[in-house]
Amino acid sequence: MSENNWRELYKAAVLEVDPSKLEDRVRATERAVRVRIASLNGQISKDEQSAMQDALTNLSVLKHD
Repeated sequence: MSENNWRELYKAAVLEVDPSKLEDRVRATERAVRVRIASLNGQISKDEQSAMQDALTNLSVLKHD
């Protein structure tokens, strides 16, 4: 999975206006982030690590709204 895959999924989740689709987009993004982390065996740049943490935090807010 490429670095951009989770970013593209995250962007789609943040821009989703249909509440019935939001939960699926959030879950897909969270799954993509976990897969990305696992695929790199902990060898993630600090910038990407920070971006993923920010994305997960923002997704958490979306889930609770």
